[in-house]
Amino acid sequence: MENFLSEEELKHFINDYYTMLGYNTTVAWGHSRGADIIAQKDNECIVIEVKGCGSRQPMRVNYFLAILGEILQRMDNSKNKYFIALPKMQQYKNLWQRLPNLAKQRTTIKLILVDKNGNLEFFD
Repeated sequence: MENFLSEEELKHFINDYYTMLGYNTTVAWGHSRGADIIAQKDNECIVIEVKGCGSRQPMRVNYFLAILGEILQRMDNSKNKYFIALPKMQQYKNLWQRLPNLAKQRTTIKLILVDKNGNLEFFD
């Protein structure tokens, strides 16, 4: 089943998840500038870029490429963890699987897929 979640809905689910785990979060709601979500706890900092579902398959490819570019531009501290977050849709999962493992390993970017019930699934 496809997941037609908006970027703002995803931000709410991710914010709730990290808050529940005891992180202090900063969320860029609406069209605010900066990282979409920053979650901090103790000496850990997680930076997350978020995109919604998009209305068509070609748009989703563009969203996927755009979110990779956005997270790369945020990678300014080697101690931080960096994630991209997208709705749990087969197309996004396929795009992630097609991204070369070498690119994932060198950038250390990880993927979060969020379903319509707010469940988060993490991928290396």
